[in-house]
Amino acid sequence: MIYSIIIINYKTKELTAECIQSLFKQIKTIKFEIIVIDNASGDGSVKFLQEKFGDTIKLITNENNLGFAGANNQGAALAKGDIFLFLNSDTIIEKNFFHDYSDILKQNKQIGIISPRLLTASGENQKSAFGRFPNIFRLITQKTKIDPILDENKKYNIVDWVSGCALIIRRDLFEQIKGWDEKFFLYYEDVDLCKRVKNCGYLSAVANKTTIIHLGGQSLAQSLKKHRHYFRSQDYYFRKHYGFITSLILKLARLPYELIIIIKSVKK
Repeated sequence: MIYSIIIINYKTKELTAECIQSLFKQIKTIKFEIIVIDNASGDGSVKFLQEKFGDTIKLITNENNLGFAGANNQGAALAKGDIFLFLNSDTIIEKNFFHDYSDILKQNKQIGIISPRLLTASGENQKSAFGRFPNIFRLITQKTKIDPILDENKKYNIVDWVSGCALIIRRDLFEQIKGWDEKFFLYYEDVDLCKRVKNCGYLSAVANKTTIIHLGGQSLAQSLKKHRHYFRSQDYYFRKHYGFITSLILKLARLPYELIIIIKSVKK
């Protein structure tokens, strides 16, 4: 198997470099390529990464920010591997886990997507790293997300969706579902991808015994902007998978929460 590792850089050049260095340090026994997409950072990231890594990576330079889905699709279109790893720039690889994933994918043809356990910088299991597909009831009862649970007796757990922070998918399956939906600019695109994979008869899984460090949220620090992206993507996801009426009910139910967020941001 050849792995194509696709990383988006958006104003995180030092973190991106640290992520790439951790990959080169740990991955020495498999065939792989690293594709980096600079999403119009405008902060000298391109020159910085070119000087640091040269021809050891493939670097795509965007004049406009295409968002998470659009940039990842760019990387996938250039990729030569038969397995894709979509990896956040704010992650650190501490162990070569690729052989484990190759074994899981070979032995379990029904698994289409797999992710490592995500750890915080302090080494704790990251919350909201995977979960159940959202619907109105689960959103109201806060049951769309599952706190990470390590089952020592299993190599992996089957879940509905995994985070796009470190998402591995077979190339043929990725192409079958036509890649990431670029109508998602940021957030929910990973849930949507896993749902479409499930609709094709495949499963998503979390590998319990492999981990990476995810520093989290380094490229989008503004809280109000973050929430606006989230709500916009949430609306589109519900409209796409559940219809207009359900998405309208969601927006009405969420309105008080949105107003609270706006008021808090104005007071700061």
